[in-house]
Amino acid sequence: MSTTIEYVRFACADPERLTAHRARLIALLRERYGSDFLGAHLARYEDGSLLDLILWASPEAAARAAEEMPGDPAAGEFFSLIGEVHEMRHAEVLHSTQP
Repeated sequence: MSTTIEYVRFACADPERLTAHRARLIALLRERYGSDFLGAHLARYEDGSLLDLILWASPEAAARAAEEMPGDPAAGEFFSLIGEVHEMRHAEVLHSTQP
């Protein structure tokens, strides 16, 4: 098994509201996927689009969450705030470093 990055770049009309609902999403990911969920980062590009980077313990966990979470009613408020998805991909981590 290898660490996998889930990369999602999307539009959002209300990033502050989305960020407010993100804590619930992160709690759900921890609850549902346990040690397979390794962490997440939300960032904003200069053009206003958002980038969500989620780290998974395996490509299988990443694929499972990508399939299950958007339709999960418990995460509905977060996903309802996502506009157009510009790109969503999974990538295998080849090398990492920690400070």
